[in-house]
Amino acid sequence: MPPKSPFPEPAATLPGEADILAAVVSNLADDTAKLVYSDWLEEHDDPRGKLLRDSVTAFRAGKKLPPLKTTSRPWCELVGIPLLNKIQLAELTAKADQILALARPALTCKSTRAADAKIPVGASKLSGLPDLPPKAAWPVFQGEPLHFLAQFNLTELSKSLACRDLPNTGLISIFSVYDEDEGNDDFSKGSWRLFHFPDVAKLSRCVSDPGSPFQSCRLEFRETMSLPAWDSPWKKELGLGLDQSNWDVYQEQVVGFGDGFHRVLGYPIPIQGDVLGKKSVRHLLTIDSDEYSGWNWGDDGCLYFLIDDADLKAKRFDRVRMEMQCG
Repeated sequence: MPPKSPFPEPAATLPGEADILAAVVSNLADDTAKLVYSDWLEEHDDPRGKLLRDSVTAFRAGKKLPPLKTTSRPWCELVGIPLLNKIQLAELTAKADQILALARPALTCKSTRAADAKIPVGASKLSGLPDLPPKAAWPVFQGEPLHFLAQFNLTELSKSLACRDLPNTGLISIFSVYDEDEGNDDFSKGSWRLFHFPDVAKLSRCVSDPGSPFQSCRLEFRETMSLPAWDSPWKKELGLGLDQSNWDVYQEQVVGFGDGFHRVLGYPIPIQGDVLGKKSVRHLLTIDSDEYSGWNWGDDGCLYFLIDDADLKAKRFDRVRMEMQCG
């Protein structure tokens, strides 16, 4: 039996579709790209073409958008239809182009508890036993072994256009300290580690774990669109003015406050305020508190892994930074 797909519902399903969909995702404010994509889908007898065309037309006319019915949710997310609905309901249509132009694709990651033996070596997973290169030493901090948190298979992620900025091979693996009683509110140098192992074929599953209390989990990914938080470095570009109520509506009804999932790329969903600081910093990963793995970062907090845009373009992961925020 083939391994379970980490993308149970991919957005692009037709041969050659990914590149033309990528042109839409690169700027959701560009109606021309959406209509070109609609034509392409209709030429392939795909009913999504009419749905996309009708959605664009209805939104620009200020009318109610057509129902999504059984259409793939990730696909609808990437072409921005749910986002158009949110903008309408928030009465922010006058700022629609500014909002849509800033949207970035992301992956949400849902965990499900699964035995290590049922998760292939090199697959994306949370906790349990990590996959490491031959003779690699388990990372330690102040003489104590770090806890294995997660690994992300970049070949798996490359199946999504949301991850085109990442290498298309290798494994990102994360280890950290953890205080079961207090959570973590201060991560000093060396208390967490992020590795990029370029060759998954050379990895093997560790045979023992030095005392981690966490449970192994399978990860499934879903493609979505994300927006910057109200207090992000893109506040000026959003242009919602001086009235704080506009920003509250934008955050509450359009961006949201998190979905309870781990996240890859896109924008972060901060709990206590902006984590990026400037536009040249990218969100790499969010590791959320997780009931299945069994960890909790403070009061239902998150770990945010941040990378400079230049380092991401250079596929360099040795200068990633981490920040924790709690509820």
